[in-house]
Amino acid sequence: MIDTTFISSQFLVEQLCSVLITGFEINDKDRPILSRYLIRCVEICWKMGVQEKPLQLDIEAEKKDGLERIFDAEKFRAYTKTGKKIDYVVWPALFLHEGGPILSKGIAQGC
Repeated sequence: MIDTTFISSQFLVEQLCSVLITGFEINDKDRPILSRYLIRCVEICWKMGVQEKPLQLDIEAEKKDGLERIFDAEKFRAYTKTGKKIDYVVWPALFLHEGGPILSKGIAQGC
């Protein structure tokens, strides 16, 4: 039996990548390598999102409504500066699911 879910998700990934890659000015020499990289990134993100409980990225670590966020060493490692507050996020923290255990600490610039 053919797994139609897999085939349709592959089709959607390829279509999304096609749209994304045309939005950038990329020279012909770099296009194949960047296309493969982009396809792999989108595949991984797609798989993270279609789990029974989707993996969760902590993307709300920066300032929100003018309020600064406290640097949480349980969720983030310092980039080049430490501090009590987050200046910006270099890489988000990854959780098994919303409210779940952390899989990988993020990286943030302290201030």
